[in-house]
Amino acid sequence: MVQTTFTRQKRELAKASAWIEKIRAQEVRTITYSPQMEKLEEVRNTYVDYPPEEITKNVLDIIVEVVKQHGARQQANSHNTGHFNWQGVEADLTVPQLRALQDAYAVLTELVHKLPRRNPKFVPNTKIDDRPAFAHQKEKHEETKVRYVPYEEDSTTRVRTYQENYQEIINFSQVIEIDYGLDIRVLNKLGEMVTDLGTAIQSAIDEANAKGHKSDPLIEQVIDGIRQVFIKKL
Repeated sequence: MVQTTFTRQKRELAKASAWIEKIRAQEVRTITYSPQMEKLEEVRNTYVDYPPEEITKNVLDIIVEVVKQHGARQQANSHNTGHFNWQGVEADLTVPQLRALQDAYAVLTELVHKLPRRNPKFVPNTKIDDRPAFAHQKEKHEETKVRYVPYEEDSTTRVRTYQENYQEIINFSQVIEIDYGLDIRVLNKLGEMVTDLGTAIQSAIDEANAKGHKSDPLIEQVIDGIRQVFIKKL
């Protein structure tokens, strides 16, 4: 399986890093001699466990193997196919194509999880755009206006006016709540479908990876050449 290959390569690269950590530039030794200058004892104060040439060779061997594995996997990925079958949609797809479907699956999973559920406590009394809605009572909005009303005084024929305040209707407003949630049965079905989609994709990837890897002669030639250049310089 490709995941196994990835894991193995990461493990091998970790080994290469561990070898690099063993690099030491200097070793200090204390040697004791007799009066006749015969060597009696040698004590290492600091250690160089592996010479840099040996470490370099080990690291190069690991790198070469990892690159060859990667090349073989890429060769297989571009040729080996797995059969994808979901909800009547069928095709023989390569691993890169199936990986693209996995990216789409991740987005679809997020989408389905965030789709709103219809509010079970919502009691509609109308429909808006063919969706259940609740229309509240209309609310009247008034504004105070002033008008001048004429009247006649009893003691005179002169016409006077007085100021009168009154309420004039400006408009009516109405709050309407619209439920855009989906039926819980629809959401459950979508959840099952997207889960099945992920399973179908992984099943096709496993089938493609089970068909084996062929080596990539070109990348093997290149990485072997790189190793030889380093070896010659040491």
